[in-house]
Amino acid sequence: MKKKLLFTAYSLDIGGIESALVNLLNYIDYDKYEVCLVLEKMSGDLLKKVNKNVQISEFRVSNHKNIIFRKAINLIHQLSFFLKNYHKYDFSCCYATYSFSCNKLARLASKNNSIYVHSNYRQLYDDNSFKDFFGKRNINKFKTIFFVSNESRRDFLEIYSELADRSVVINNFVDVKSIKEKSLEKITLKKKKCETLFVYVGRLDDTSKKLGRAINLIDKIDNTKLLIVGSGPDDIKYRNLVKQKSLLDRVIFVGRRTNPYPYMLQADYIILTSDYEGFPVTYLEAIVLEKRIITTIDVSDDKINMGKDYAEIVSKDEDIMVKEVKTILEKPRKIKKIDLALIQKERSKELEKYFDGGDIDA
Repeated sequence: MKKKLLFTAYSLDIGGIESALVNLLNYIDYDKYEVCLVLEKMSGDLLKKVNKNVQISEFRVSNHKNIIFRKAINLIHQLSFFLKNYHKYDFSCCYATYSFSCNKLARLASKNNSIYVHSNYRQLYDDNSFKDFFGKRNINKFKTIFFVSNESRRDFLEIYSELADRSVVINNFVDVKSIKEKSLEKITLKKKKCETLFVYVGRLDDTSKKLGRAINLIDKIDNTKLLIVGSGPDDIKYRNLVKQKSLLDRVIFVGRRTNPYPYMLQADYIILTSDYEGFPVTYLEAIVLEKRIITTIDVSDDKINMGKDYAEIVSKDEDIMVKEVKTILEKPRKIKKIDLALIQKERSKELEKYFDGGDIDA
């Protein structure tokens, strides 16, 4: 008999976490497992990419202005889910770290429950706020806590040392074959031979991404160009900065793209200038396309050490960053080939151990 797995997430709009979930679902062996996906919002461009064997349902959370009415409706929905699904599954996973509803549903669905932590929250919160964030999400009630990087796990355990035996690093999944195929799609992009092209792919959110640093690089280093693929709340802020610095012909915004890979393929360097990240999916995509990376974030996971094996790590200080990037451009690092397809096969086997109720190795 097939074992039953349940995953919970907010939606399947285009994003790194959402793409990683879809890819994880596509790596599951459906001869062995029956899979359900519960979304708070049945929406998103990635819905059509979910494996056809996955049963998808919606658990809509009420946002009614009347607090009493809202709480009553949500309580009824939770009770209904409880009656139908309490400990019904052999494994459950809250894939949206921040979502209270996804968190609660995963804990109700299985004793063998888990949560994925996609970012390094110690870099976002002070100690008290960190404890408050995970305390409200009942982190100590999950059997397994998955992290996408060794650094996220390490920093988490500085506060929750008692959860070490429940914490494990298994990074996100990408679709290696699809990335390579989609990267060949034709795009209109004028790139001069004498200029270095940096490509940023991601959310335009200055809270963490600090894309102004990358824009500053273009301003300070001649014969460089920056292509920005993505959208977000600080889109206008970044466009105004580009206009202010008179870089309209050297910093190009192409907006959000369901297929960013042709742009990445044209890059001399994939660039990230964030303050904090978990383990950016963009790193894995760059590895697949054999593209050099310049980044402020040095992380490692269960198989890869980015700073040691692949990326050029630079300072978050803009003046120092400019000097370091100039040096990097003068002496480009040789790209190390990493067989990510093989690594992900090993990861999928590792995940099966947890699907089947196994514990973390000591």
